[in-house]
Amino acid sequence: MKRIAAILLLLLVTSILDIFGQDRYFVEFIDKTGTEHTLQNPSTYLSPKSIERRRRQSIGINEIDLPVSEAYVRHIRQLGVEVVFTSKWLNGAVIKNATSKQIRQLQKKEWIKNVLLIYDSKVKGTPTPDFTTYTAYRAANDSSNFYNYGPAMEQVAMVNGQDLHNLGFRGKGMTIAVLDGGFYKANILPVFDSLWANQRVVFEKDVVDPESNLYQQNSHGMFVLSVLGANVNGLMVGTAPEADYALIRCEDTYSEQVIEEYYWAKAAELADSLGVDIINSSLGYYEYDAPWQSLSYNQLDGKTTPIARAASIAAQLGMLVVVSAGNEAITDWRHIISPADAHNCIAVGAVNAKGKVSSFSSIGPTSDGRIKPDVVALGENTVVQTTEGEIGTADGTSLAAPIVSGFAACLWQALPHLTAKEISEIIIQSASQHNAPNNRLGHGVPNFLKALEASKQEKGFKP
Repeated sequence: MKRIAAILLLLLVTSILDIFGQDRYFVEFIDKTGTEHTLQNPSTYLSPKSIERRRRQSIGINEIDLPVSEAYVRHIRQLGVEVVFTSKWLNGAVIKNATSKQIRQLQKKEWIKNVLLIYDSKVKGTPTPDFTTYTAYRAANDSSNFYNYGPAMEQVAMVNGQDLHNLGFRGKGMTIAVLDGGFYKANILPVFDSLWANQRVVFEKDVVDPESNLYQQNSHGMFVLSVLGANVNGLMVGTAPEADYALIRCEDTYSEQVIEEYYWAKAAELADSLGVDIINSSLGYYEYDAPWQSLSYNQLDGKTTPIARAASIAAQLGMLVVVSAGNEAITDWRHIISPADAHNCIAVGAVNAKGKVSSFSSIGPTSDGRIKPDVVALGENTVVQTTEGEIGTADGTSLAAPIVSGFAACLWQALPHLTAKEISEIIIQSASQHNAPNNRLGHGVPNFLKALEASKQEKGFKP
């Protein structure tokens, strides 16, 4: 047995070294000349659901949507360099197995704008820790609601989400992409049974390591998914229990380097191509293992970091993008993290059960002066499914974001004629201090019933 275990460990280490053992670069192209796709035939690179989402919101197909130039990719491969993946939004390719000579050759090509080192294999990695969980309290059964939320009632009631559920708006027909670092045991833990029984997990992908098993990776995404999709009456019910989910791993939990921003962009592109309505991303970056990659506050303007640029594009293309603000208020950094600085995205901070801002919840504004976070939700003692199969609690803006994402799906289900931007606006307008926002609480705690009521007279509302 010891010999078998040693062999398995060696295979795991070898696999990790194979994936992350070489430097990786981003090769940015100057244009998309040579792409084999056209704006007139988007069905070759977008799903019918994605095209319909654009049509419904009067968003045209444009050059951002076009895949990168296959001709440029072929030129790279002809040099003997391996292309890991391409990004149409950032217009380039992530490469590996390139010698210094090959890099110099690429830098001289007139169709290449830049070649950036985005993963330095010589830098020692810092593993991403899991949440620390605690035993959940037990809430009294409230028979007046459609669901018995169990101990999750508090995080639901804080934003009046139960009223949407009571009206029949539980996320049905909406697709939420969860971009995270792994979904450990989400395929076997009991609160997710209804997701699998009703085939609500519609897509699974690991952008970091395509050969991995999502459900044997880091558990961060599983905790987030439980806030969204749990559905065991009396035990735990999430914010959008009837939504469909795309589970995409884009966080390298073995290290922190800027390549993760490119993983995120690729994951968001996949979500867009699938026709996803909402992206929930409880991820963010500012400090990397390689100090020269780390961000400065001036870069948090929503248009500088690759991840913020990608998040802004996702919003531009009609997805509602909800991200965590960060847990850095008690660190020297203090600020929000990227992509919380992205334009037209909802950055969510954390409060406790009394509505007071959590000590750790990152502080705005963006470097160009926009209020952040946009709204807040329960991020202290938030109820989650634990890895041991129990219901527990954990802290972080990572858990406040899916509260907002899930009820945004329910709200959009009720108001399908609205655009992503309009849904974002009415959520923010419903918040507790909308008329006097600040950079700790943003616009405050959203009230999803108020948001719905404010739109009741809109054409298309179906009670």
